[in-house]
Amino acid sequence: MNIRTETWLGHSIRFVEKVPGEWWAVAADVAEALGLKQVSRAVSSLKDGVTTSKVIDRLGREQEVNVLSEKAIYRLVFKSKKKEAEAFQDWVFEMLKHLRQSTGLEGFQIFRMLDKDHQKEAMQKLRSSLKQPVRVDFIKANTIANKAVSSKYGHPKMLKKDQMTPDMLVSRQDILEDTVDLMGTKERFGLDIAVSQTIYDKHIH
Repeated sequence: MNIRTETWLGHSIRFVEKVPGEWWAVAADVAEALGLKQVSRAVSSLKDGVTTSKVIDRLGREQEVNVLSEKAIYRLVFKSKKKEAEAFQDWVFEMLKHLRQSTGLEGFQIFRMLDKDHQKEAMQKLRSSLKQPVRVDFIKANTIANKAVSSKYGHPKMLKKDQMTPDMLVSRQDILEDTVDLMGTKERFGLDIAVSQTIYDKHIH
């Protein structure tokens, strides 16, 4: 049984690997981190994505607990009033807005996104619009993105991804995409440019 612990806002959330590559979170840990007081009520409100698993508690005892799938975790996030959870909700809304716009829908047509056939069409269009990734030094790209977003939000030292707020992570995604694109363009055309400085000039100043 593989168990990992992630820390979010000072809360420890245990994850159990139910099948290779599929991690389920301990429901009580998630509920506590999200400020949901009634764990059993929160879990019972979920229609699926809930099962049980054995874990080792802090005293070394084996216990059977409820665990949640990734989808179930998201559903609980949308029930939370914690400001960090609401920031994540805002990020999801922005992603859905970009998806809607990429499929040519106007704001007044948002309910079409609830149609399953249209969802499939939207995802197919989104996949077809993705560019083939270029071969770049991803460590360098991530370092540039981390430094840029840290400076943008007033941090004198570079923060790692797991130290960033939801707003910073949203900015980081745009910066990372720009960095990877610029590194690929520089390599393809043999441009004499400093990628890091170009990125900093665009996103910080």
